Amino acid sequence: MKNIKLKDIVIYGMYFFSFIFLIFQDAIYTPDTASYLNAAIYRYPVYPIFTKFLKFVFQNYFDLVTVGIQLLFGLVAVHFTAKKLTEVLQLNYLTKFILVAILLFPFFGPLYVANNICSEGLSYPLYLFFLTFSFDFLNRFNRKTFILLLISYILLTLTRGQFIILPIIVLVIYILKVKGSALKGIHLKKIFLLLLIPFIATVMDKSYHILKDGRFVSTPFSFISASGASLYVSQASDIQFIETDDDKEIFKDCHAFLTENNWLLSSKNRATPKDDYKHFHNNVSKLCNFTLHDRGTQYYLDKGYNIVDARIAIEKTSKSMYPILVKNNFNNWLRLYYNNLVHSFKSVFLLLFIVFVLIFSFIKSIISDNKIYLFMFFMASLILSNALIVAFASHSIIRYLFYNYSLFFLIFVLLIKIIKHGKKT
Repeated sequence: MKNIKLKDIVIYGMYFFSFIFLIFQDAIYTPDTASYLNAAIYRYPVYPIFTKFLKFVFQNYFDLVTVGIQLLFGLVAVHFTAKKLTEVLQLNYLTKFILVAILLFPFFGPLYVANNICSEGLSYPLYLFFLTFSFDFLNRFNRKTFILLLISYILLTLTRGQFIILPIIVLVIYILKVKGSALKGIHLKKIFLLLLIPFIATVMDKSYHILKDGRFVSTPFSFISASGASLYVSQASDIQFIETDDDKEIFKDCHAFLTENNWLLSSKNRATPKDDYKHFHNNVSKLCNFTLHDRGTQYYLDKGYNIVDARIAIEKTSKSMYPILVKNNFNNWLRLYYNNLVHSFKSVFLLLFIVFVLIFSFIKSIISDNKIYLFMFFMASLILSNALIVAFASHSIIRYLFYNYSLFFLIFVLLIKIIKHGKKT
């Protein structure tokens, strides 16, 4: 406490009042909450284990304790992330204050990540810790930080699978920094671990399911979610390209159901591709959950499958249908994907800006040893890769994209630093 400066009291006050305000808000139960509490097979392991443990220990106080733990964990993550980024990027106090405010934004409406009994209560703090350890490791190559980076990544990926490729991004940044010495033994070990860790996380995910569900499978839902767009652009004639009888029956049933409810691209001639995307965006849950997932699962249940095998089977059906439907309707799918991606950035200008920053900082990282360019490339890569994955896997909503909002702000700060430095030079 003796080391706390007067100006830091403002930031600590932000943490304190955020906690006091939010701890008195009710826990939020969304349509997804039940599947986490029931440890459904299509949920990644960390959050169901977390909630099962708290439910067992605290019972009637589950809501209060869960919100309290998620709040404390989240606020600690915000604090250490802001502290580390301020140190590594050499931010001034005003910039740090704004950064903390942006990092605190997801705790309030509309997200309420700590009050919501959903995986974001853990995935957001874990992502912030991953950022903290990544920036620290890339700044000074500390062995302990590298281990913490790997641990935070495993926990994060086993909470939300959308972050599976993060070590590859860190690997690229690492190679850019060490440049010609990347093949030396001291670096090869870290490169090997960064390549290996996604496979370790996948095996851990499958091991969880064999213990809980008796099946050595990855958490099934990725292709069900991704198939929403391919179903949306599909035509009834696509059935002739589908091979197995089960897949044909499911596609026929789903396509007829979607046609009946006017949830397909072909259900209406709209003015622009943006309007087509808006229609898709508003009906994603009906395409994926209500139609393909629910009706497909019921199809396999009617055939005598148990619930676990039915969930696995409909994921396999989605995986086999997906490339067929995309290939047959590629132009419409690509237009939809592009508008999905643009929607995640809210404008084409911002998307192009991030692409420009990515290319510019990548080139400068190759020809320069200035760490600012390296960190800009890292942040732009995180933003763009997540948006690309989200646009591929679902629709672009704030719930999947908010993790990187603070990075937009930091990129602008670093660009201003570069411009100021150029003027002085």
